[in-house]
Amino acid sequence: MYEVVIVKADYEGWWLFEGWQEDIIKRHPFKAKEDMISGYESIIKQMKEDYNSYVTGKYGMHAFFNACEIEFCEDCDEDVQIYYTPIMTENNELYN
Repeated sequence: MYEVVIVKADYEGWWLFEGWQEDIIKRHPFKAKEDMISGYESIIKQMKEDYNSYVTGKYGMHAFFNACEIEFCEDCDEDVQIYYTPIMTENNELYN
Protein backbone atom coordinates (compact mmCIF):
# COMPACT_ATOMS: atom_id res chain seq x y z
CA MET A 1 0.00 0.00 0.00
CA TYR A 2 1.18 3.50 -0.85
CA GLU A 3 0.56 6.46 1.46
CA VAL A 4 1.63 10.00 2.08
CA VAL A 5 1.71 10.43 5.84
CA ILE A 6 2.05 13.64 7.80
CA VAL A 7 4.38 13.45 10.79
CA LYS A 8 4.01 16.01 13.60
CA ALA A 9 7.10 16.18 15.79
CA ASP A 10 9.58 18.44 17.53
CA TYR A 11 12.17 17.52 14.90
CA GLU A 12 12.27 17.69 11.12
CA GLY A 13 10.68 14.49 9.87
CA TRP A 14 13.55 13.44 7.62
CA TRP A 15 15.56 12.36 10.65
CA LEU A 16 13.30 9.31 10.86
CA PHE A 17 14.12 8.62 14.49
CA GLU A 18 13.13 5.22 15.81
CA GLY A 19 9.39 5.16 16.33
CA TRP A 20 8.71 7.98 13.85
CA GLN A 21 5.57 6.12 12.73
CA GLU A 22 4.06 6.90 16.15
CA ASP A 23 4.15 10.62 15.24
CA ILE A 24 1.90 10.20 12.18
CA ILE A 25 -1.16 12.43 12.49
CA LYS A 26 -2.69 11.98 9.02
CA ARG A 27 -2.64 9.34 6.28
CA HIS A 28 -3.42 9.80 2.58
CA PRO A 29 -3.73 6.33 0.98
CA PHE A 30 -3.15 5.68 -2.72
CA LYS A 31 -3.55 2.56 -4.85
CA ALA A 32 -0.67 3.24 -7.24
CA LYS A 33 2.84 4.63 -6.89
CA GLU A 34 2.20 7.27 -9.55
CA ASP A 35 -0.91 8.47 -7.70
CA MET A 36 1.07 8.71 -4.45
CA ILE A 37 3.78 10.80 -6.10
CA SER A 38 1.20 13.13 -7.63
CA GLY A 39 -0.63 13.33 -4.30
CA TYR A 40 2.63 14.12 -2.50
CA GLU A 41 3.30 17.01 -4.88
CA SER A 42 -0.22 18.36 -4.27
CA ILE A 43 0.18 18.06 -0.51
CA ILE A 44 3.52 19.91 -0.64
CA LYS A 45 1.93 22.70 -2.71
CA GLN A 46 -0.97 23.03 -0.23
CA MET A 47 1.31 22.98 2.81
CA LYS A 48 3.43 25.77 1.31
CA GLU A 49 0.26 27.87 1.36
CA ASP A 50 -0.88 26.74 4.83
CA TYR A 51 2.37 27.22 6.77
CA ASN A 52 4.54 30.31 7.20
CA SER A 53 7.86 28.55 6.73
CA TYR A 54 9.55 25.34 5.67
CA VAL A 55 12.99 23.83 5.41
CA THR A 56 14.22 21.16 3.05
CA GLY A 57 16.53 18.43 4.27
CA LYS A 58 17.56 14.84 3.70
CA TYR A 59 15.90 12.99 0.83
CA GLY A 60 14.54 16.34 -0.43
CA MET A 61 11.84 16.20 2.26
CA HIS A 62 10.13 19.36 3.49
CA ALA A 63 9.39 20.17 7.13
CA PHE A 64 6.71 22.84 7.52
CA PHE A 65 6.22 25.04 10.56
CA ASN A 66 4.72 28.19 11.99
CA ALA A 67 7.21 30.04 14.17
CA CYS A 68 4.68 30.57 16.95
CA GLU A 69 3.82 26.86 17.31
CA ILE A 70 6.10 25.61 20.04
CA GLU A 71 5.69 23.08 22.84
CA PHE A 72 7.58 22.54 26.04
CA CYS A 73 9.89 19.52 26.01
CA GLU A 74 10.19 18.03 29.49
CA ASP A 75 13.22 15.88 28.54
CA CYS A 76 15.21 18.88 27.25
CA ASP A 77 13.64 21.44 29.62
CA GLU A 78 12.96 24.02 26.91
CA ASP A 79 10.48 25.08 24.28
CA VAL A 80 10.83 23.34 20.91
CA GLN A 81 9.51 24.10 17.44
CA ILE A 82 6.81 21.79 16.04
CA TYR A 83 7.26 20.55 12.47
CA TYR A 84 4.91 18.83 10.02
CA THR A 85 6.62 16.59 7.49
CA PRO A 86 4.88 14.80 4.62
CA ILE A 87 6.53 11.44 3.90
CA MET A 88 5.87 8.99 1.08
CA THR A 89 5.62 5.41 2.31
CA GLU A 90 5.16 1.96 0.89
CA ASN A 91 3.86 -0.68 3.31
CA ASN A 92 4.53 1.67 6.27
CA GLU A 93 8.21 2.15 5.36
CA LEU A 94 9.96 5.13 3.75
CA TYR A 95 9.44 5.04 -0.02
CA ASN A 96 12.72 5.42 -1.91
